[in-house]
Amino acid sequence: MNLEYSEAKRKNRIANGLRRRLAGLRERDSGIWRYGIVLLWMLSGTAAALAALGMPTGFGTTFDVVAGFLLSTAGMAISSWTVAVLLALAGARVPRFTIGGFLYTGVIVYCVLMYSDLGWKASLVFSAACTLVTLAIGLAVGAIAVLSVRRRLLAIGVAALAALVTIVSIVGVSQPASEDRAADGDREVAKGDGEVRALSVIPSDPSQQGSYSYRYLTYGSGKDKHRADFGEQADMRSSSVDASAYIKDWPWLRKQFWGFDETALPLNGRAWMPDGDGPFPVVLMVHGNHLMENFSDDGYGYLGELLASRGIAAISVDENFLNYSTWSGIPDQDMKLRAWMLLKHIQLLESYNEQEDSPFYNRLDLERIGLLGHSRGGQAAAMAADAERWFSEDADLPKNGTYRVKAVIALAPTDTEVDGGKPELRDISYLTLQGAKDADLVNFYGDRQYGRVSFSGHTDAFKASLYIEDANHSQFNTSWGRSDNALPAGLFIRPKKMLEAEDQRQIANIYVSAFAEAVFHQSKQYDALFRDYRAGSEYLPETRYFNQYEDGDFRPLVDFEGEDRTSPSPGVAAEATNLTEWRQAEALNRQGESKEGKGAVLEWRDEASFSLQLVPSLVGGLDNDEILMFSLANMGRELEANTEAFEDPDEIEALQKAVESPLSIDIELEDLSGHSARLPLDEFMQAEPQVATEFTWLPRLEAVVSEGKFKDTEEPVFQTYELPLKDFTDANPDFDPAEWTRITFHFNEGPGKVMLGNVGLTAG
Repeated sequence: MNLEYSEAKRKNRIANGLRRRLAGLRERDSGIWRYGIVLLWMLSGTAAALAALGMPTGFGTTFDVVAGFLLSTAGMAISSWTVAVLLALAGARVPRFTIGGFLYTGVIVYCVLMYSDLGWKASLVFSAACTLVTLAIGLAVGAIAVLSVRRRLLAIGVAALAALVTIVSIVGVSQPASEDRAADGDREVAKGDGEVRALSVIPSDPSQQGSYSYRYLTYGSGKDKHRADFGEQADMRSSSVDASAYIKDWPWLRKQFWGFDETALPLNGRAWMPDGDGPFPVVLMVHGNHLMENFSDDGYGYLGELLASRGIAAISVDENFLNYSTWSGIPDQDMKLRAWMLLKHIQLLESYNEQEDSPFYNRLDLERIGLLGHSRGGQAAAMAADAERWFSEDADLPKNGTYRVKAVIALAPTDTEVDGGKPELRDISYLTLQGAKDADLVNFYGDRQYGRVSFSGHTDAFKASLYIEDANHSQFNTSWGRSDNALPAGLFIRPKKMLEAEDQRQIANIYVSAFAEAVFHQSKQYDALFRDYRAGSEYLPETRYFNQYEDGDFRPLVDFEGEDRTSPSPGVAAEATNLTEWRQAEALNRQGESKEGKGAVLEWRDEASFSLQLVPSLVGGLDNDEILMFSLANMGRELEANTEAFEDPDEIEALQKAVESPLSIDIELEDLSGHSARLPLDEFMQAEPQVATEFTWLPRLEAVVSEGKFKDTEEPVFQTYELPLKDFTDANPDFDPAEWTRITFHFNEGPGKVMLGNVGLTAG
């Protein structure tokens, strides 16, 4: 009995002790600590709301933000109570709820920053700093609130001064280690007079509406849960397609959102159809990977309207159901599936073209098809154009000979290997556009596909590329917004001095329209634009451009594929004078990956030269109508990384000047008789400084954000140069192009570094 009484008394004593400790659970969170808790609550809720914007549910932005804030509030309440109880039981005489809220807020901010690909170290530092500063501000506000009016004003002034000093200090710390380089976007680059030699300026603006009126219509399943244009308001019904041969992983959440699985993918399209009998060429446009819940297919209406006004049927293909979702991921075979869906749309158009009750009846010329893609869509377009590589055994696709893809247009495309292969286009015209401030695809992958386009000769097909200094990834699509990165990552990844959305789309309008006119209407009026971007300078927005061009008439002389640098190609011997580096190498992108093309890397300190001796059989029989064509990439910024090799202050100063200025290069041609003509390259086009881009607003973040994705600020980008042989004979009438045997590149000033690409001839 006594034992039972003692045990009960002991338990009662423990219970009373616990009650006493828990009785004052909140007493130390009064006063100024309450203000700290409120501000921590606001910070954690804001962080959660920002994260919610980056992982939409499909119920709308307001729902996502409110849900994120409320869930964070519930999480903070639970966490604060849990920590407070544990601290009370431990007998800690501290503001327990404040500590609980502080810990919760720090964890939430850290998780959000990690979700932004900031890296664990930077996320830890930023989250700790943000949480501490927020708590300090809250406590300061609480302290000011209990002061008299006079003291309150004084305290506010001191706090404002302290905040100003803190901001100035942070800005100072965030500056690059070297102040010698001008800030991106503020650098002035010396410009030439803009004269286009031996090429005509385009006669009109290809971005202007053409003479055709057009009709907008849609086709779809009629059952779309989210868009009436593909649901009950669709102008035409289309049957679903079974993609189960290519995909198995269709999560339950994805099926709930869309209302279908991989066995019943819809064929949805937005069409801009020219008025008239036709038949009209067809351009199918397809978006890339974006958040599934934020639809992408309506983002190319500006291109659809322009093409239709110029007598080209344009169709924007819906593949949103193949895109990424925070809640259901992305299909494993999405790249192949994107291309397969394009082919199924071509098959659908074949049937519409034969249906008498269809608006497309006998009005589509399926022998003149263009495929335009953005991001992953750009790769899908090239894959669909090379369909036999992946779909040769698929009997349910349109048959060879029933249609013909004549052109592929890729806006900032991907270029990943699929089933061990990549598309290789032959006698298909190709155009690719890329922004240097693309924070999604920081590398110019379209450059690699450009290199895999070949011609059999005597073809009208050609290929062209355009690299745009101030363009980004998303603004080619009107639905993707200004930032290339969803929140919260978009808070940190913000390149300076980007083109306005209208200007970036103006570039797309100009090049896509001109390309379509050249390919589908055999118009020659815009040819000069692809050979030299300056031909369209009257209409192009102000920024820097780099372009490449090649057509079926191009005859390569030197491709630098040889193993020996002194014998870079069959029938070619190379020699150099005063070069500090001379090697043949793969061109590399920002991540050190191959751009799938080789060239001669040439570096010099002072005056230097590089010569290529050609056997007579390579160039025999030339006349003044031929044009010397070569590609050159200015790699001068790579010298900045090796400034320790320059000991003389004058050399370092010269290096900084050289990096920011066009190169001084002369081109000399010599014939078998020893007669030569030497001309400055900048009389034709300047060798512009390399483009460098800072992607984050804190330069020191470049190396840590997205696992170092942005740490290299530039990649070598080739520019095609055209030098008519007539200009050399004008300079020296004794020079005989028919006996041309040597080309020499004279580098007049140093230091400098370039990569020289393909050298060849083309028709004038």
